[in-house]
Amino acid sequence: MATIKTDPKSDHAKAYENFREILSKFDQAMLITHSTQSGLRGRPMAIAEIASDGSIWFISGADTSKVDEAMQYPNIMAVMQSTAKYLSVSGEASVQRDRAHVQRLWKDSYKAWFQGGKDDPNIVLIQLKPHEAEYWDNSGMSGLKFALQYAKAYVTGKELRPGDESVDQHAKVRM
Repeated sequence: MATIKTDPKSDHAKAYENFREILSKFDQAMLITHSTQSGLRGRPMAIAEIASDGSIWFISGADTSKVDEAMQYPNIMAVMQSTAKYLSVSGEASVQRDRAHVQRLWKDSYKAWFQGGKDDPNIVLIQLKPHEAEYWDNSGMSGLKFALQYAKAYVTGKELRPGDESVDQHAKVRM
């Protein structure tokens, strides 16, 4: 029986491509920071932008606890979930007051949080520059593959183990 060797660079490239594709499907995330009082803290946030380098941008008020936490403990995470796709992105936060960037990202729906509109002096941007991402995609053919793997494990009594999935279905991506 022949063993097929895969090029790790192509696996990484495929995983990165899958990560970007899955990330592009989300417009909201749970932004998780280190609370100064109670450990980890998450809150839902609208994704303002996904940059070409994979950075995720959020608009926030400068006077919020998430901004204080991100500045004090810059290792943060964003987690996204749909019916069949899951994504976690961890990395480093930076808080910026780039008015031109705010102008480009502004959406009318943000008025609910910023009565002064896009010129509200309290607006800051939180950038999550990813160091690592991990995804699980159980949609389409990936979902069918998972269902078959699950059924096989159930029938044979063999456990499903991490690593049984294909790169299309699950991978960790280091940036």
